[in-house]
Amino acid sequence: MGEDGDLQVRSVAELAAGDEIEAWHRGRLAHRGRVSRTLEDIDLFWIIDARTGARRLLDLEQLSVRRVPAGRPTAVVGSPGAPAAQQEPAVPKPGPGAWRQVAFVEAG
Repeated sequence: MGEDGDLQVRSVAELAAGDEIEAWHRGRLAHRGRVSRTLEDIDLFWIIDARTGARRLLDLEQLSVRRVPAGRPTAVVGSPGAPAAQQEPAVPKPGPGAWRQVAFVEAG
């Protein structure tokens, strides 16, 4: 699998449990994760989403699916294709007054 053309998944029969994939929709990364199960009869497969840890059922007819080679940086979910290393962190910066101190008083 040296070239990008080899990474494109055209059929669920090409996938196996444990494969790392990216699923793209309209030029944006929609899902990334590890294949947990395939349903070849209906061209669907389950992944464990890398971002949320949730199990997701994906449809090859609705998404463009690519294998992720080991050791390759991947895009951030929702980005138009930039590697994760070039993305800004998704953590919002706190503004003035964002931090509050809370004191707990034990009744007694």
